[in-house]
Amino acid sequence: MSKLKILLFCFLLLSSCHRKKLTLQTPSYPVQVGEATQKDVPIFIEALGHVQSITSIDIYSRIEGEITGIYFKQGQEVKQGDLLFTIDPRPYQAAVKQAQGALEQSLANLALSEEKVKRYRLLTKDEFYSQIDYETLQANMAANAALVLENQGNLDAANINLNYCWIYAPIDGMMGILNIDYGNLVCVNCQNSLTTLNQMAPIFVTFSIPEFQLPHIQKALKKGTLKVLSAYENFKSDEIFEGSLYMLDNTVDNQTGMIKLRAIFENKARELWPGQFIRNRLVLYTMKDAVVIPYAAVQVTQTNPIVFVLKDDMTVEQRTVKLGQRQDDDVVILSGIQGGEKIIIDGQINLFSGAKVRMIQGVQ
Repeated sequence: MSKLKILLFCFLLLSSCHRKKLTLQTPSYPVQVGEATQKDVPIFIEALGHVQSITSIDIYSRIEGEITGIYFKQGQEVKQGDLLFTIDPRPYQAAVKQAQGALEQSLANLALSEEKVKRYRLLTKDEFYSQIDYETLQANMAANAALVLENQGNLDAANINLNYCWIYAPIDGMMGILNIDYGNLVCVNCQNSLTTLNQMAPIFVTFSIPEFQLPHIQKALKKGTLKVLSAYENFKSDEIFEGSLYMLDNTVDNQTGMIKLRAIFENKARELWPGQFIRNRLVLYTMKDAVVIPYAAVQVTQTNPIVFVLKDDMTVEQRTVKLGQRQDDDVVILSGIQGGEKIIIDGQINLFSGAKVRMIQGVQ
């Protein structure tokens, strides 16, 4: 055998041994590990909604005149009955005096006509005074009585208009932007309001849900008032507000298939603001001792979602799971995983049942 053949044979022999040695080593895949926990989980319907004042009032003037006083600051909270504006009362005070004078004059005429009727009643009965003249006296008395009523109405209207010179807060609330300045004239039919007064506490949040969810809500309502949670962006922060379901609308929108719901919040700290969009969760019930895992552990396949479970010998087992409600970064597992089991939350791409792994981060 030539030297070249001997060298080639030795090279092939060494390569074969090296390959056999490599195939005997079982690879381990780096993974991150989490743990399935058990806890009480709220089952909810989530929807986007907006904040609304229970009462929002545009303040208008009911008379014409000059603004002579503004008694609040923009954005200030006021109490019911607080003075907001004054309008120059002098023209309306003069109108009250005129109406009062006309009323007193008509009252005097009425008293005189009543006295005449009384005096001529007996004379007419004894035929010392003609019947037609007596009836004329009665007609004058009735006309004076009607004039008294008319003048009394004019006086009442003048007093009402005078009272409109002082505009008071009809509710507790927060003042909005002022649309008119001191010294300007206001009118009865002005398009723009003087300002807006919004009730801030309590406050409504209105949102809509698909009609197929309505039976679930109706069923839950039979057990009591439902809790509503709201948050600006997500429900993992501390800015979560708790209220209760106030009402269901009485009609499903036949164009969108949605129904409106309204929740009420105390809003004592004024966190919720009218017109603000906000995320909402209507809690139907609480699932006790639910198994919860990070949603990152779930792998979606063509058939069913799967999760890789870490065994004591550092190998993994592939399991088919049934998913429940998503809870932010977690998900409820209805079947397939038990509480306390360790699961793979990252590095699943190369895994299969029986694959050996090594933990690089996570619960151990």
